[in-house]
Amino acid sequence: MSTAPTSNILTRYTPPAAVAGALAMLCWAGSIVVVRDVAGIVPPAAMSFLRCVLALMILYPICRRSLHSQLPLMRKHWKIIGLQGVLLFIGGNGMLFVGLQFTSAISGALINSAEPVVIVAVAWVMFRDRLTTIQWIGVVISMIGVLYLIGRGDVSVFLSFDLNIGDVFVLISIVSWAFYAVLMRRVPRELDRLNLVFGILVAGAIVVFPFWILENIFYKATPLIWETVWTTGFNAVFASILALFWWNHTVENLGPGRAGLFVHLIPVYTVVLAMSLLGEQPYLFHAIGIGLIAIGIVLTTMLKSNRETSG
Repeated sequence: MSTAPTSNILTRYTPPAAVAGALAMLCWAGSIVVVRDVAGIVPPAAMSFLRCVLALMILYPICRRSLHSQLPLMRKHWKIIGLQGVLLFIGGNGMLFVGLQFTSAISGALINSAEPVVIVAVAWVMFRDRLTTIQWIGVVISMIGVLYLIGRGDVSVFLSFDLNIGDVFVLISIVSWAFYAVLMRRVPRELDRLNLVFGILVAGAIVVFPFWILENIFYKATPLIWETVWTTGFNAVFASILALFWWNHTVENLGPGRAGLFVHLIPVYTVVLAMSLLGEQPYLFHAIGIGLIAIGIVLTTMLKSNRETSG
């Protein structure tokens, strides 16, 4: 007998899939800015582990009743929930946090712009999903917009691109993110989506904990300073709970291929945050890049994939 999804404040007021995807990317763009700001101060495993623990402490009172009622369902599907936690917090966020310690913002953003294509490739290999011609045009246009934005309208910027160890970690992270997005279809539909977030965070805390211990012993002890407190709080609420819940909702409703294109909003939000918080001046290349990304997202998300159309 299946367990019906339960209701809580997030599931009751879940925005449409496209809006949820945009909001998730805003949260993760903010997280990237935060992580870059404290790089070298707060070590990466500490950020990953502490955000999971704090997020679980915040979530438990909200979804306690539904967790207890759906515990048998979660035990039955513990393997896929645990795998999603490993892909997200070790391969995804963990590798990204490590990579951002060593690479430049431009290099990281450039590699991350390939995320939608990697998701489409993994979806095709595993489930033979494919996009329509118009959707592929949307992906290409959006990627051109990202590159134009990253390069500030100057192609010569990419001629000096030099791959380093940080970029390799970022590359691993986008592959892990692709598998995470595609494997969301293996999660039972009747599982409450906030309970799913809770389960993924539990798995994440478990798998990151040994790395956190090793980091404290051999690399750098977690500093008990203000930077650790506020970055943990921000990442727990926005990057762990809200972004993860909204992203899962987007992937399930739009499919991984179309949902992946929302990743291109991260550099857009980064530019907007830089203008708002750091006082950077807007230029024509900002408008051109953001416009191309918007066109690409509209083309890709407004139409169904070939798999959905034929099904």
